[in-house]
Amino acid sequence: MKKLTGMIFYLLIMTGCTEKAAEVAEVEPVAEPETAEEMALFEYMWCDFGPGTTEEAMAELTAEFNEITSGSTHKVSSAWGYIPSFETDLYDAIWLNVWADEETRNAGWAEWQENSAEEFQAKYDSVLSCREDKIFHFSGTLGRESAEWTAEPPFQAQFSFCNFNEGMDSGDLEVSLSKFNAWANAAEAAQGAKSSYNYIVHNPLFDTATAGGTVGAYDYLMGGYWQNMADKEAGMANWAASNGGLQDEFDAVATCQQLSMEGYYIVAPSI
Repeated sequence: MKKLTGMIFYLLIMTGCTEKAAEVAEVEPVAEPETAEEMALFEYMWCDFGPGTTEEAMAELTAEFNEITSGSTHKVSSAWGYIPSFETDLYDAIWLNVWADEETRNAGWAEWQENSAEEFQAKYDSVLSCREDKIFHFSGTLGRESAEWTAEPPFQAQFSFCNFNEGMDSGDLEVSLSKFNAWANAAEAAQGAKSSYNYIVHNPLFDTATAGGTVGAYDYLMGGYWQNMADKEAGMANWAASNGGLQDEFDAVATCQQLSMEGYYIVAPSI
C-alpha cells in the first residue's frame, strides 16, 4: 500500500490537488502572529485510499478538484501529502492543509460544503477518504528559511513529538533554537551554500492526551524538512559531528519521539 500511496501523491503533484470534504469543526483561537509569514494554522488529516483508487481515478479527481477550486475565494496557503516511513495501521497517508488563519480555514470549508462537497464526496469517496474524527490543528511557526527546493519529490520530513522535561518550558526551547539557528547559519557559511533544511514548531490546539493520535501526550511538535534523503543524511551527519554540545542542550529541554515520513507537494506555497 505504501508504494501505491507514494505513486498517488506523486500523481497529485503532477496533476493538481484534492481535499476530502468535512464538516467545519470548531478550532481554538490562534494567537495573532507578528507577521503573516511567521505563524499559520496547520490542519493534519488522516486519510485512506479505497477500492476505487487507481491512477486514472486520482487523475480525474484531482482535475475536477482543480476546476472547482480555481474559483475559490478562500484557498489554502499550501497543502502537502505525507506517507509514513514506519509501519502503522492508523492511516495510509496524512493530508496537511496550511491556512493563513482560522477565519480563512472556516470560510474555505464553508464554501466547499455549500458548493461542492456532496457531489464530490459521492463521486470520489471510494478513491480517497479523510476521517472527520481525525483532524488535528496546530499553530505553526517557521524556524528558519531554507534554500529553494529544486529536486523532484519525495522530500523528507522528520516529526518530533516532544514533552518538556521537569523545570523546562517554551522559553528554554527558544534559547536552544536560537543557538541552533546560529549553528546552522555558520555551517552554511562554511559550506558556501544554503541548506535545504527548515523546521516548523507546532503548538497543538487540542488535548494531545485524549486525541488518540499517532503517539501519546506531548507538549509540542517539531517538524524538520529536507529536499531529499541525501540532504537529510548529510545534514544529520554534520550535526552529529559538529554540534558542540547543542544536542545535549536539546535533550535537557525535552524528551522526544521521532517519526519519519516522505512528503509531497499538493498545493505549492507559491500558488
